[in-house]
Amino acid sequence: MSALTDRLNRILHSVPAHPLGTPESAAGCLDLAYERAYAEDHAGAIRSITAGLELPESDPSTRLSLWGAMASIRHLSGDDDGARRAADARLSLLRSAGWDHQADMEADLGSLLFREATETEMPLLEAALLTHGDAGAPEHVLADIKLALAVALHSSGNEAALEALEWCADVYHAAGRPESEGGALLYLAHARATAGETDVAVAVADRLLELDLNRAMKAAVWMVKATANSERGHAIEAEGCALEALDLYSGAGVRKGAVSAAAAVAQLAALSADHDAAILAWKIAIQQAERGEFEETWALRLALAHQLLDAEEHLLAEEVLEALVDRLGAFGRVTERARALVSLGHSLRHQERFDEALAMWREAAGTFEEAGLPGEAARTLLALATLVSHEGDPAEARGHYQRAVDLARDAESDPAALPTALHALGHALCEEKDVDGLGALDEAIRLADDHGADWHSADFRDTHARCAWMLGDGRRAVAEALDAADRFRTVSDADAAGNAELFAAHVLTESKRLDEAAALYRLISSDHADSVAHVNAAQRGLADVLDEQGLALQAAEARETAQRVVDEALDGAEDAAHGVLAAEEAIGREDDAGPSDGGRRRDEDEPEEPRES
Repeated sequence: MSALTDRLNRILHSVPAHPLGTPESAAGCLDLAYERAYAEDHAGAIRSITAGLELPESDPSTRLSLWGAMASIRHLSGDDDGARRAADARLSLLRSAGWDHQADMEADLGSLLFREATETEMPLLEAALLTHGDAGAPEHVLADIKLALAVALHSSGNEAALEALEWCADVYHAAGRPESEGGALLYLAHARATAGETDVAVAVADRLLELDLNRAMKAAVWMVKATANSERGHAIEAEGCALEALDLYSGAGVRKGAVSAAAAVAQLAALSADHDAAILAWKIAIQQAERGEFEETWALRLALAHQLLDAEEHLLAEEVLEALVDRLGAFGRVTERARALVSLGHSLRHQERFDEALAMWREAAGTFEEAGLPGEAARTLLALATLVSHEGDPAEARGHYQRAVDLARDAESDPAALPTALHALGHALCEEKDVDGLGALDEAIRLADDHGADWHSADFRDTHARCAWMLGDGRRAVAEALDAADRFRTVSDADAAGNAELFAAHVLTESKRLDEAAALYRLISSDHADSVAHVNAAQRGLADVLDEQGLALQAAEARETAQRVVDEALDGAEDAAHGVLAAEEAIGREDDAGPSDGGRRRDEDEPEEPRES
């Protein structure tokens, strides 16, 4: 078990703290109020603030923060009168403390400072900034106005807001107002991340983490870092940041934040094929959603099921999906239930329970059609047709493929559905020696070209080449396969390019164009020297050609080369395994001391795995 799964297990099995517990200090009540506000528990936040204000030993600065938080939360809960009363109480405290500039400014603007200003209120803030600046208000007082103005400016898309936010944060820092500094920096970090300035966003987030933040705010900072690192391509760092956010959100009872963080951990873990961690993270997301009594937990359960499918835990996936199908049915969620049925069909297919899988897909396809979702119906029918064909009923399969194409023509919101369906239909027809299949593939190619789908354009041409060979047109097959190979190279898919070239060489061999086949096999060995699979396949193909040409000695050399690259690869893998074992043994001692084949790219009989909608 890894450190990641250990920590996820701890979070999953942790007992949530009582949300109504009252801290012993006013500062603690303020922190709890912020955490309750992040959790959208406005009543709990107000209770915590009230408890803090009732404590006799609270210092004036903390009491001011409590009244400010009360005004903000009253606004958020729609109680504008309550917000004004809180702002007035704060104003009285400012007067009694002798902080006249702050009091004058807040008297001028009222509770406007404690909510987000609208675009029409921006002139009021601009006027207040000039008025109180001329009156000699210190910069940290002006920063309160400028912060409200910067937030409004950013909401309207004005980039000048970013400089204003930086200025406010620096002024607050110099004035010793860490709470205000944190608020400005958090907004700035989000704004920089949204603008795609990920390096700057991470730097701002790191500055934030040096402050004494409450758990919910600190979690929000870690999520900014997670998002920014993910966009920078730093998946490991992003995963670690999301995990920190998850731990903090979970501890603070901020359920929506915890769900988002858990989903981020799950998705990042899945990218690195850490299925155990991804499964645990999805379970945490579901748990947090249930604790928050959210209605939309079905999508999380479906994500967990998909992760179980990816981990080849097909029986566990079936259990999750069966319960989800029943749950969605009970709540009348017809289309969501159909999506769960599609995934349930895949779990059953992987268990070779084909009749049950077909039943799931037939029901789902019918539901999608009735619900006016032709794209989803078409994709489900493609999976159904592929499995029916696998089970030996090409006539029924052809009907499903054709129906999928017909539906896909109406799927305006899913432009990829039609070329995908045409590709499948074309291949199926050609397998039956029906030349109409080439026409379907031609249309698929045109659509891919029109949409700029370069990889699919290459892939469809590769299929067209193979179908041409099925129909006996070897010259066309070779030309199209080599064209597909060139197109795969333009999208940096060297493996697919090599597979297309191997197919072309195979056709040349079968067509008795032996000199051309030998030259192509040698070229593949040279161009794909880093690929064991391609070199091995090319050398074995070359050996067969040389045998037909009566060059037995050269054929034997080619077979030796084919075997040698495999042996060398196995030796290298064994050395690497020994290195890993040696490292693990060393760690243990420290602890004691204190391309598949060279033909097809894919299995044409394999239905498409479910994708989360």
